[in-house]
Amino acid sequence: MKLFVNSVQHVDFHWHKEVELVYVLHGSVTIYLNQQQYTLHEDDVIVINSMSVHKIERTQQDNVLLTLQFGPELLNNNTFISCNSAMNRNGADDHITSIKHNLAQMVWELNKKSPGYRNYTQGRLQALCGCLLRYFAAGTNPDTEESGKEYDYKRLNRVLAYIDSHYNEKITLQDIADSEHLSMHYFSHFFTGKIGIPFQKYLTLIRLEKAQGQLTASEKTISEIALDCGFANIKLFNKYFKEKYGCTPGAYREAALAPELSKLNLNRKPQTYEESSSGVYYEVDTLNAIGALYRYLDAGSDAAQALPAPSASLAAEQHSIEISGEHPSVAYEKHWNITMTAGRAAEGLREDWRRQLSGIRSRIPFRYIRFHGIFNDEMMVYSENADGSPSYNWSYVDKLYDFLLEQGVRPFVELSYMPSQLARSRETLFWWKGNISPPANPAQWEALIREFIRHCLNRYGAEEVKQWYFEVWNEPDLAGVCWAGSKEEYFAFYESTVHAIKSVMPGLRTGGPAMGYGSLWNDTWAEDFLEYCREREVPLDFFSFHIYSEYPKLKSEEDRLTRIMAPSFYKESIDRLRRKMKASLYEEVELHITEWNFSLYDRNLLHDTMFMAPFVIYHTMNTLGDAKAMGFWSFTDIFEESIVPASPFYGGFGLINRDGLKKPAYYAFELMQKLGDELLIRGDGYVGTRTHDGSMQFLFYHYVHVDQLFASGDWSELSDSARYEVFEEKGSKAFELALGSLPGTYKCVTYRLDREHGSVFDEWVRMGAPHALTEEEIAYLNGRSGPVIRTELVQEERWRKEIVLPPHGVLLLTLDRQY
Repeated sequence: MKLFVNSVQHVDFHWHKEVELVYVLHGSVTIYLNQQQYTLHEDDVIVINSMSVHKIERTQQDNVLLTLQFGPELLNNNTFISCNSAMNRNGADDHITSIKHNLAQMVWELNKKSPGYRNYTQGRLQALCGCLLRYFAAGTNPDTEESGKEYDYKRLNRVLAYIDSHYNEKITLQDIADSEHLSMHYFSHFFTGKIGIPFQKYLTLIRLEKAQGQLTASEKTISEIALDCGFANIKLFNKYFKEKYGCTPGAYREAALAPELSKLNLNRKPQTYEESSSGVYYEVDTLNAIGALYRYLDAGSDAAQALPAPSASLAAEQHSIEISGEHPSVAYEKHWNITMTAGRAAEGLREDWRRQLSGIRSRIPFRYIRFHGIFNDEMMVYSENADGSPSYNWSYVDKLYDFLLEQGVRPFVELSYMPSQLARSRETLFWWKGNISPPANPAQWEALIREFIRHCLNRYGAEEVKQWYFEVWNEPDLAGVCWAGSKEEYFAFYESTVHAIKSVMPGLRTGGPAMGYGSLWNDTWAEDFLEYCREREVPLDFFSFHIYSEYPKLKSEEDRLTRIMAPSFYKESIDRLRRKMKASLYEEVELHITEWNFSLYDRNLLHDTMFMAPFVIYHTMNTLGDAKAMGFWSFTDIFEESIVPASPFYGGFGLINRDGLKKPAYYAFELMQKLGDELLIRGDGYVGTRTHDGSMQFLFYHYVHVDQLFASGDWSELSDSARYEVFEEKGSKAFELALGSLPGTYKCVTYRLDREHGSVFDEWVRMGAPHALTEEEIAYLNGRSGPVIRTELVQEERWRKEIVLPPHGVLLLTLDRQY
């Protein structure tokens, strides 16, 4: 069975053994079938029988199709199915609906990946085929019979089966012609006429498909695979492979190690002979198209009731954790607790921003804060006198830095963006128009940097400023987005900026490049930057980069053409960068993640939900020891990269919304703050720590990832108040904690946080999701946010505790020794 979403431009006449069911999700297509022409529109469905010659073409509209292919044995091998809603719009509506219902259930199961989803999907396929046999059977399929002119198909099947079994041998056109008792000239025309491409090209494509499978599933060398699959030499193998897949076999294999991160579309529908001729199938972003089919999930019919609907009552995962009195522990650094972030410098002059920062700092004592725009025009740092000489004004910078230092927070100084009077061009970024241009005159930029550093040293003292970090620019690898110059221009800009800083005080910590998403995987930007610094002996005291689960397919933020990476993406990205740094002899340089969050889109509605608490915990616990610091983006929704919506929960990046309401992600940080300084144990959904006095802390979390549909860019299941349908379906997660030695008395405190306990977004929905909150409503929601706390005394030397977490749930258990 194959089930895929695609768009069609043109697919020439072809046939295949599989039965094909096409459902039009969006737009329309023209299908030529059984010597007839049909135009199918949105919500139409058609069945193409086994061995039926057909052609598909795009109309004047774009199209998105859902295509199901399965073996004819599910239809008793030779039953002819007459199912075409374009020809029968007024009849058999219930039966057509039943087909769509089962198709919707198949897509649902494959996206949610609940336990047993493969079996459920097969069951839905059986129910769909039963419906086709019961209501749409129309005799036998003549194209599968052995008599008459249809014998050609039987011959062709023999040939194709032989090729499939002997592709790794030397097969010639003459050999096949002889086996069929035909002349080579006749057989050559026969094969090309039926398949649409010459025999040798078809054989090459089969060999390439077999090689593709071995590249991803075996440890053989590329030379061995080439010979195993029938290629005369590796040179020919490389040539044909690159023609078909757009890359070398080696590059394909490397991409397959992390398929979601590659430019290669490894999840596309496997190319077949009909794609390689004049026709083109190509995968597209579903982008809300599946929503047209999902409306049939609840549709009822006799066939539709064959299997139960998806259920949330799934079996719980079981995890056992045992800790003895002598259990070893290791020291670790709370790398999530070093740097916090905010939107831009000018927001830090606002009273509500400052009030939130003071509040969060009292509970989560991070040491540094990073934000954009210290040199933005709105900070009024740079202007020019009538004679063109520079005028520097540090008053707003002083107000901001004075406040931060009073709060015990040091600046992690991102040196951006360009004052407009120094800019070479007028490209800007965000609603507040940060200028992304390189300087028109590098000497004037360097003078600004030197004056800035001197001012900070004079005002705050060398001992203080030596503890700051100075990061040169923001995401310069995103050319045209955050940097209007070339890669080489940034490298020179970095060098001149660092030298300007070090010329004032060599001991100040400088680094960058605050590399954005994408370049780490798709090109050699990081390696080129490191090589530039090494060859020219440019100081690099730390390397910084950004990471989000959402990965852009295009630069069009409005279209949300993105995909969500697998949970392992963060760890894999850090490991990949570490390897690059080691290869460039920068292994010992501090690594800082100066931005991270789930989505790179500041309107992603999941940012407000309970999902974010285990998301934060999962990625911090999974990267312990891998980076010096992880700066979550950002601490507040007082954040203005774009026009702020009216809703209090609009999917902003912040841990706290603009009304001061603390989201689940905030409490993840607050609970992690309660962990001890020694790591006892870490596993799937749990971490245990200990403090020097023998107290212990155990943090449990149930991370559930988004389903494949949402990951591909389809937001059809997401709405302002309904935001949990986009996740994989998982049951509860159960943990049994067994402590072997508890001398004395302990106070056990549990902090439970889930959709029913302390999630302010879910409480807002239960309130009725008002868009304009009154002071009374804010006070109510504030009182209902945060973990539910329970305490008990433990006086048992051997103690067991069972913890059950629903999806997206978090629970912290602390055992404090009593004296």
